[in-house]
Amino acid sequence: LGAQRAARRSAGALATTGPGMTLRTFLMRVAATCLAVLALAPLAHAHKASDAHLRICQPPAASPHATPTAVPLRLSLALKDLDAALDTLDADGNRALTWGETRAALPALQAWVAAGVQWRCGSAPQDLDWAMQSLEQRSDGVYLRLAATMDCAAPEPIALDYQLMATVDPTHRLLLQSELGGRVSAAVLAPGARSALTLTRTETQPGHTPSGWATMTNFFGEGVHHLVTGYDHLAFLLALLLPISLINRGPSGKGGVGQLLITITGFTLGHSVTLALSTLGWVSASPSWVEPVIAMSIGVSAMLNLYPVRALRTDVLAVAFGLVHGLGFSGVMLEAGLSGPVLAWALLGFNLGVEAGQLMMVAAWSVLHLLLVRWAHYPTVVVRGGSVALVLLAVYWTIPRLME
Repeated sequence: LGAQRAARRSAGALATTGPGMTLRTFLMRVAATCLAVLALAPLAHAHKASDAHLRICQPPAASPHATPTAVPLRLSLALKDLDAALDTLDADGNRALTWGETRAALPALQAWVAAGVQWRCGSAPQDLDWAMQSLEQRSDGVYLRLAATMDCAAPEPIALDYQLMATVDPTHRLLLQSELGGRVSAAVLAPGARSALTLTRTETQPGHTPSGWATMTNFFGEGVHHLVTGYDHLAFLLALLLPISLINRGPSGKGGVGQLLITITGFTLGHSVTLALSTLGWVSASPSWVEPVIAMSIGVSAMLNLYPVRALRTDVLAVAFGLVHGLGFSGVMLEAGLSGPVLAWALLGFNLGVEAGQLMMVAAWSVLHLLLVRWAHYPTVVVRGGSVALVLLAVYWTIPRLME
């Protein structure tokens, strides 16, 4: 009896330090790790890809014989982007923008916008006079709204080439929504790539909606870009993939490829559901908790690679955290402000783009994994070392997101 009790005590000790540790012990180690790296807080910072928003809305002609010429434009730019692009905006250098400083910098701001966005009515270049309109609060900060009117008679097409922030932030995007003579369209433009767009108008089909395929392909590219440049999403994917071996069979008895497919499918299902529900307005979530939880998901998954817990399955974890990541993906779609058939096509294209970007990253990891997996130090250097690095990175991202 004494020997049996000793054996049980030994097994319990191994369970708290080996692959079968209890959930309580795991949570204690997560907390200890977070406390150990809190010293990174003064150096940590969070970064969200900057967005601008352009609204073009010219209602259909009041009568078949009328020819509308005025095209109202509304451009919203983040103050943080303007501060990064214009040295003169924060005049006193105290890192706190005021309305007076913004108004005083208006001439420089107007010149910067005029140089960065080129307009054409048909083949004729257009010089626009942008006026400061108001400030508006969005999910990622305060934006300055500018307004202008283009003189362009229907049915001449309107073309623009968007190059703002090209040398300041390569992740910058313009979310565009237009309604010209009843023709609704949406697009995402990027300086340097996909920067040019031509908007056509029609007077004979006031309810016409542009090709769903064109909208879908445009947002497909944005979905790929959003995933590939979403470093927190990529880090979470890596945390899920690190412990999976494509050659050796795992402890569950399932092949490594099978476990890979199950894990990726779980993450895909999770984020696809909440991306759709949030974009359609059926659920809502504040970025104030979504963004920190996304960062925390990286740390939790990486900690599970170091200290596995029997009660937590990787595929279930992928689904659960995938639901939160989907709420993060939906930010682009929500800020675009789309509705109706255009929204459906844009959502489909964006989600397919996210999945394509995800498959690209999984394929790249698989190739690298197969090249290194036979290395004797792979489990120690790649799996455990990579997981430790991801835990530190997760804390580095989580702290400033909680403080915002």
